[in-house]
Amino acid sequence: MIASRLGRALSAGSLKLKKRGAGPARWVLAWTDAGGRRHRQALSTDKRTAERLRAKLIHQRDLEVAGLGAVEGQSMSLVELRTSYLTDLKARVGSKQLRSITDALVRMLQALPAQRVRDLRMIDLMRYRTARLGEGVAHRTVNVETGALRSMLRWAVMAGLIAESPLAQLKPLPTGERHQRHVRRALSDNEIERLLAAAREDDASCEVLSRGRRVPQATLWLALIETGARWGELTSTTWADLDAERRALTLRASNTKSGRTRMIPLRQDLVVELLALRDIHQRVRMQLVRLGDHVFLSPDGSNWATYTTNARRLLRRTLDRAGIDRINSAGHVIDVHALRHTALSRMARRGVPLVIAQRIAGHSSPDITSRHYVHVDLEDLRVGVEECGREKRGLMERSA
Repeated sequence: MIASRLGRALSAGSLKLKKRGAGPARWVLAWTDAGGRRHRQALSTDKRTAERLRAKLIHQRDLEVAGLGAVEGQSMSLVELRTSYLTDLKARVGSKQLRSITDALVRMLQALPAQRVRDLRMIDLMRYRTARLGEGVAHRTVNVETGALRSMLRWAVMAGLIAESPLAQLKPLPTGERHQRHVRRALSDNEIERLLAAAREDDASCEVLSRGRRVPQATLWLALIETGARWGELTSTTWADLDAERRALTLRASNTKSGRTRMIPLRQDLVVELLALRDIHQRVRMQLVRLGDHVFLSPDGSNWATYTTNARRLLRRTLDRAGIDRINSAGHVIDVHALRHTALSRMARRGVPLVIAQRIAGHSSPDITSRHYVHVDLEDLRVGVEECGREKRGLMERSA
């Protein structure tokens, strides 16, 4: 028994078998809600079922008494709840993240049979996940979708709109390497040289065909490899973000995944290439470059889209020219995002402290950088073994 907000003790209610009319006898619960109102509610003709329903009803009542949500909220429409959640979320996250969460919630609420919070069942979520995996969707993507719904329900509990989340016990799918559809790999130093050489050859051959009306792309690939920036972060930068004197590029909070501004140092050679690229932009667009114009443009001189297949096709063509397999014998993939892996792996090979790599990458902690982005391949291991061997031979010679 617990005390209600009115000061009276609330019991678990009285469950009795009642028969009315010609129909079967039903188990009826006499109970008091959180506001002190008395109810008589027919639950079931089966005692065990009635006991389960009573336990659930009294549990929800007790949560409301404890200030953890309203029982009535469990009857709230999921669409109505989504609208309230997204309205609150809009003030707390960036536009890209808001769009991603919105799309996930729309997809899920259309696929699930439940219309109200109380109708949500774990089994329906499990079936949804199984169906998505059957479509070839990665574990991580499915987790993002179901995570959006779970986060909405947690917010509703926190806001006092519902008593409890029906999906509180749902665990995410594993996302280890063996559960990933595409395991990315980092380019070796030799492959980086070949890729950039192939990119410049591709630019030169296309320059002839376009008669000078094409923006070269080798500088874009170089910048992705050297800065470790995400595709959307880098292609959203403007000339106002480039500080040539300080050799730095600013990634604005409105474009970063973390929602925080960060500044990335640049090598002088890359700064020189960027300034040369600005002159090419003026020739291709036949107008002076303004501070608000993008630093990186597509081959035809337009702004790169946030989601585009053109960049993927261009990178695949360059990889083919460089003689680099897009998918190696282990099934590991080179794509645009793999250039970010490459950047941080290069830092690791050159002894850059992990905390510095983390700040450049914009991760919330060094653990994320270490877990996801430091790739050591066979050649890295071979160099380490040979270095140890040379050191051992030197010690033996000096001792002799």
